[in-house]
Amino acid sequence: MVLRVSKSSISTEAEHISFPAEAAKVRSVLIALEEFGGYAPANMIRGEGSAQALTGYIKRDDLFSEAGIQKLNQLTGLVDTMPITSLKVFTGALRAESVNGLDDVLVIAASLSQYELIEGVTCDKELGGWLVEHGQAGVDFPEAVRPYLDYAGIGAEYYASHGGAYTPNGYVKRREVIQEAAQEAIQEAIQEQAVEEPSKFALTLDSPTGTFRLNLPASEDKLEQAKRALGLDSLDSAAISDVKIDYTWSHLLPMDGITLEDANTLAQCVQVMTNEELRVFGAALEVEEPRSFYDAGCIAMDRDDYELVEGSERAYAWKALCRAGADEEVLELLEGFTDFDALGRLEMEQDGVRETSFGLIRRCSKPFDIPCMDEMQL
Repeated sequence: MVLRVSKSSISTEAEHISFPAEAAKVRSVLIALEEFGGYAPANMIRGEGSAQALTGYIKRDDLFSEAGIQKLNQLTGLVDTMPITSLKVFTGALRAESVNGLDDVLVIAASLSQYELIEGVTCDKELGGWLVEHGQAGVDFPEAVRPYLDYAGIGAEYYASHGGAYTPNGYVKRREVIQEAAQEAIQEAIQEQAVEEPSKFALTLDSPTGTFRLNLPASEDKLEQAKRALGLDSLDSAAISDVKIDYTWSHLLPMDGITLEDANTLAQCVQVMTNEELRVFGAALEVEEPRSFYDAGCIAMDRDDYELVEGSERAYAWKALCRAGADEEVLELLEGFTDFDALGRLEMEQDGVRETSFGLIRRCSKPFDIPCMDEMQL
């Protein structure tokens, strides 16, 4: 085991001390180092090679005391014989536990069998994925629902109950049975996801600490869960990395500058729409061409101001005459003396009826703007 000792992280003067060592020789080396070029304490102690895991856990006083050197010599016998996998576990175990000195380090080094390493798992999302893939989540999730699971939430729940530490090599935790109450909490959380219907409207939120897939519309509880999983005080700072909207008119929505608030409002409106209202909304989007999710939400809330025009030009002429006050007797009198098709086309033009891929649509409050000639030719 080798320790690199220097006065600071930028110091070019350093001593490499190999263990096992004698306390008197270590003190002599350190005194010479500290007095060279002007006195300063040697507080920067780094482990090299197999001892890298010890960096940060060895103090200057340990190197000046007989007891400290004896403990470091004991650690040498443990660390130098550790295989690579055990060194990885050792690194994570030190991070997972509350270490208050070399005594704690020695206890951990001598009891690595009490810890386990899940290689390649370095965050909550990866842990959740590993648990589901290896059947360790407590629920056998069908393949069909796995793309919609909140893996970061599953991992966060497990981490909160098991403790441990994420390292560049993987996740290290103690081999122990967690409390029954904690296990039940995990099961409840993941079973809730298992029965949750895949949403047609969802956002993927990112933060520096994780990723969370949020089905919309989202309740306050779900929003709180997302904040916990992402490690954020407010979801306003979360980045939206993906938007899933499984409706025939989703391509008509502007995808720039989306906010969670506007997306959630739109999803709330869409959730209560009938199939006919969804079709009306699609037609309105095609004509109105909203510039933001906020504008689209306004259209959704004002959907009663739009109606689809069913039938032929002749049928539209009859409806226009009825709106003008004509009853069936008057309509029968006009039959044979009126070009209802021509009248229907005129009424459609005056009412601003527009053709869309969802059918003909009119706005009840005021006619749509008449498209310019270039647009009509297109």
